[in-house]
Amino acid sequence: MPSEAAFEEIVAQAKDPLRFLGQAWNTGRIVHRQLVAGHLKRLAATPGQLDGRATALLVAAALDVDAEVREQALGALAAQKSPHLLRLAQAQLLDADPEVRLLGLRYLSKADPQQVLPIVVKFLDDSDLRIVATAETALKNWTQQDFGVRIHHSIPSRDDATGRESLDVAGVEAIKQGVQRRKAWWNAHKDDYPSALAAVTASIIPTCPRFRAADFALENLGGERVRLSDFRGKVVLLNFWTTWCTACLAEIPDLVELQKKHADQFVILGISLDGVPDSHGHTDGHDESNADIADHGQAVDAHEHAHSEPPSLAKIRAKVERVVKAKGINYPILLDPKSRVGSRFNGGELPTNVLIDADGYVRRRFIGRRSTGTFTAMIAEIARPVGASEGERLESRK
Repeated sequence: MPSEAAFEEIVAQAKDPLRFLGQAWNTGRIVHRQLVAGHLKRLAATPGQLDGRATALLVAAALDVDAEVREQALGALAAQKSPHLLRLAQAQLLDADPEVRLLGLRYLSKADPQQVLPIVVKFLDDSDLRIVATAETALKNWTQQDFGVRIHHSIPSRDDATGRESLDVAGVEAIKQGVQRRKAWWNAHKDDYPSALAAVTASIIPTCPRFRAADFALENLGGERVRLSDFRGKVVLLNFWTTWCTACLAEIPDLVELQKKHADQFVILGISLDGVPDSHGHTDGHDESNADIADHGQAVDAHEHAHSEPPSLAKIRAKVERVVKAKGINYPILLDPKSRVGSRFNGGELPTNVLIDADGYVRRRFIGRRSTGTFTAMIAEIARPVGASEGERLESRK
């Protein structure tokens, strides 16, 4: 895949850069779409640089399967003060992923409250407290009525000893009380917002073209070749991780629980990128001194041996096996030390998660940990036909 610099050079040399960008976009490849969205976002920083074709690409990008592409597209549309921005920001609010809903809320919070305040009020009932607190913060800023809710009340703290996260009880109660007061305020003031935008529904969001994930084969820990197509008929989660990635290790218990809960319809393929050098040539965790796995399965990261010889496949396999045993991993683990598959999905920022439906189409890509509840909502959404109703989407988030 081309680097960002190489891609920019190709665009600069193209006779019709926008035509080339459209062709790159239409390949459906994740890396190509990220390059297109990134290029358009850079262009958008200068007023008047984007024509109708570029805007059409950005509108499509704002509804892409890749959360990273959506974020870049919305940023570009915001920079251009596009009239499409509000509707596309609203569209994010229908998403099963709370991170995507947060993205939409952040853009709506900068809009005219006369248009969007009634929409934001509805998210006081969201299942994710971060969204509730973000919605109330926007309402506070618009109305100058402070009911005591703070975003930090919705952020769990982590116990370093156990690795568990928990919310402060007093903070949760502050959110609950503040929401009750806000709803009372809204009942008294809803008639003050007659020009609100109509709610976006799933039926008016254009369905994005779907693209199949190309088949691949990687070795499992037993040395057997495992193909993606072996799991056709099930929803598949590709989880790109390494033994030295703390965030990757932290999400493994949730993935173990998820696999247990949905074993009949769903499979996780944990794809280890151990042995893949980063942009600085580091292969963290490639020898015993670099990433010894403690009894509780945490990787101890160090960099002093970053430029030594790449690890052997046997060493990688042994290290991954230790983590699998320590963490009780109950799903297939595949080895990708040369990032042959990881590079297709731009899996270098860890953990990268890609959801593929039962027919083999890529339906989501995102970076970072998600709760088992969020994954369950995503699986339910993917299991339904494309174009399911808004009611079905909202039901899956409960």
